[in-house]
Order: sequence, then structure tokens, then C-alpha cells
Amino acid sequence: MSPVHEQPIPSRHVVVMPYPGRGHINPVLSLCTAMADRSSDIHITVVVTEEWLGLLAYEKNPSNVAFAAIPNVVPSEKVRGDDLQAFVAAVLTKMQAPFEQLLDSGSLPPPDFIIGDAFMSWVHEVAAKRNIPSAHMWTMSAAVYTVFYHFDLLVQNGHYPVDLSVNGDAVVDYIPGLPPVRVADLPLIIRDQESMPKLIHILPKDSNAKHLIFTSYYHLESQVIDALKHKSSLAIYTVGPVAVYLRLRDLKMSSGVAAAADDYLRWLDHQPPSSVLYISLGSFLHISAPQMDEIAAGLQESGVRFLWVARREAARLQKMCGEKGVLVEWCDQLRVLSHPSVGGFLSHCGWNSTKEALLAGVPVLTFPIIMDQISDAKAIVQDWKVGWRFLEREFDDTNLKKRDEIAGIVKRFMDLESSQRQELTRNATKLRKICEAEFANGGSHQTNLAHLLKSIYLDPPQA
Repeated sequence: MSPVHEQPIPSRHVVVMPYPGRGHINPVLSLCTAMADRSSDIHITVVVTEEWLGLLAYEKNPSNVAFAAIPNVVPSEKVRGDDLQAFVAAVLTKMQAPFEQLLDSGSLPPPDFIIGDAFMSWVHEVAAKRNIPSAHMWTMSAAVYTVFYHFDLLVQNGHYPVDLSVNGDAVVDYIPGLPPVRVADLPLIIRDQESMPKLIHILPKDSNAKHLIFTSYYHLESQVIDALKHKSSLAIYTVGPVAVYLRLRDLKMSSGVAAAADDYLRWLDHQPPSSVLYISLGSFLHISAPQMDEIAAGLQESGVRFLWVARREAARLQKMCGEKGVLVEWCDQLRVLSHPSVGGFLSHCGWNSTKEALLAGVPVLTFPIIMDQISDAKAIVQDWKVGWRFLEREFDDTNLKKRDEIAGIVKRFMDLESSQRQELTRNATKLRKICEAEFANGGSHQTNLAHLLKSIYLDPPQA
């Protein structure tokens, strides 16, 4: 008689290699959880650095999602914001060898499919050498991807190289599916004539992978995604941030049931509805102390209530901000965004924070700093009309936004009685419902997830 196994052996083993940053790992875990919940016959191994393995030790994941670690060959999260270039270079040059060693060590079952971050093209070279099908995972907006994909059109139309004094206000209106956008609102790296050609070379359009996964809302970017599907040879799937949706849904259902455990949450509980401005400017990038001081002074002058996540500087800034605001080193962002006392979000406009704000229905003051954040901010303000620009000019630590300007815009933004602010609230509520609909039965999230899983099962490794 054949032995009886307590658990069936998974019919497919998927190895996932995320970029070692919070903004990349969070959507990867959301995707892996969605796949694992949908199919019990799939086993997923997420490969992270030893540092990240420690950070993720307490994450709750399905039983068919596991972690494996490679050595810490990139700068630690605590210091990578101080030397971003060294961090990026290490990801591109030092992670491939230990990843290959892990695959060849026999400590993991042979992969049937590999998913790798789109900015780590070497993952797909590794997969191709072993005849393993692979997929790119793109953790920025589809709009940013299509700008890179159509980079040749920027060159042909004289919008590259970028010189803001010459063509910054020129309008790019020829990229398929993309709403018109100023050259100045394109991703910041477009201006880097040294880095941009390298980036274009590693994009998914030129890789060994046959699949591309967007971590977006399809209905938010449907024109861009449909245009890409028409032109690209890659199979494209749009799998939304289901973990964010489920968490926000649960928070709304349990609102007021359990006592808040953290001081900042207890403080929020005692504030009037929609009266608090939540502030978070990213997880590791730095803003100069003088600009942080101007923000603190402006907030105090505005008289607006606020909760500010100021990594490394919370204690110092708290002394400047008075009694209207609370500063913390870290907070549960989804719980804060879903709190009824929060009425606005001053954000760096990273793609994950943008998606969370949209799904929470919270209007945004945009403070973009690098890379795709400028494009996300443009979409928030002009395309979706759920936010205002905090900075009328581009952020520059040498040209500070002064406290009186900050006080003025914060006060106007949080004036719930003004017609402009009420329009923002209506637009944010409407967009929240559109995003929520993605996760309903038969919605685009479920449909795309089913197609992705079908591809994993039907695209086996080649001998």
C-alpha cells in the first residue's frame, strides 16, 4: 500500500526573488499570499537577504509560503538611504551569485517557475540558463513602466535629453494609453543620462521572461495596460494589492471593538472626524534637517492636528511642534489611514503609499522626492484629482519650502468646509469604490490572478 502523506506534495514550486526594499517586498508578499490562498497545490519560496529574513520573522503567511535567505551582500536598511547608489549597485552585481548557489544547493525543491523583480534582470538570466519559465514583477505604476517602454518615442520627439529650462513644460501626449504629461513630471531618472540607458537595457521588454505582473488597480490604469497588452509580447497580469484591501476591510469591520494598544492610536481616538493630517515621507530616503524644521514650524503655525512619522528625528521635532501634533518613529500606516479622525495624507507618493491612500479614500498632499514619485504625484493631482501639490516647484533641499507656505497650504487642505476640499473628498470616495470593486467576485484582481496561476501550471520548465 502506498504511504499516506499528511499533506499533498505541491504540484508546482514557485521561487520569488524580490528587490530588497520595503516598497518591493510588501507587494511581493501580497501577491504570494493571494496565489497561495487561491491554490493549495502551489508552494512558494520567497528568497530574501538574512537581514530581511529577520525583519519578516513575524509575518503571518499561508502554510504554503516559506522564506529562504541569502547572505547580506547589500547595505543594511538602516544605512542604505545614506548611500543609495551603493545599494543599487550591490543589488545588481552581488546578489546573483548567492541566489544561484541557493538554487543549486539542493536545499530547495527544483523551481517550476521564478518570479523576479523587474529591476533585477539577472533573475531571469538565471532562470533562462536553467530553462525555467519566469515572470517580471513591476512594483511601480503601469504608467511609469510604459514611459520607460516607449523611451524611444521621447528621443524621437526631442524630449530626451531632458533640460527643464528648455523642454520641462513640453507635453508628452504620444505614448499609447498614457494621459498627457509634462516632461518635468516624468520619472526623475529620465533626466539621468548616465543611468537611463542602463535602465532601458534591463527592462522586461528585452529579457528572457515571458510574463509581466503589475501590482496596480486595472481600472485605474486600464488604458495604459490595454495599450501595453496590444503592443508587448509579454503576457501581462494586473494583480492588485489584495492584502491592503483585506486589511482595510477588516479594520473597518472591527472599528472601535478593541482598545488601541499604541499611544498614537489612543491619541487619534480622541480627535474629531477627518481633522488629522497624517504625514509620512518614505521609509528610508532623507530630507535635510533645515527642510524638516520648516515643515515642523509650518505645521505648528497652521494649527492643524497631525500625526507625523519622522524616522530618526521624531524626538527632536516633537519639541518644535507643540501640542497639536504627535511624532513617532513608526506607525501602522493602514490602521492610521483607515482611522476616522484622519482626513488627509502628506505623502512622498511612493507607489505602495499611493495605492493605500486610494483604497482608504484619503486625499493626498503630494511631496515627491525621487524616481517614480513625481509621476505618481502628477496622477494624484491631475488625472485622478484626489490631491493637491504640497510643492509648487520640484523638491530641492537647496531651495526650501518655507514655513509660511507650508502653514498656508496645510490649513487650506484640511479646511473641510471649503468647496475645493469637499470636491477632493468626493473624488477620493469615488475612486476608493472603484478600487474596491477590483476585489469583488469576478473582479479584475481575481480574473488576472487566475490567469497567472494557469500560466504557472501550463508553462513547465524545459528539460
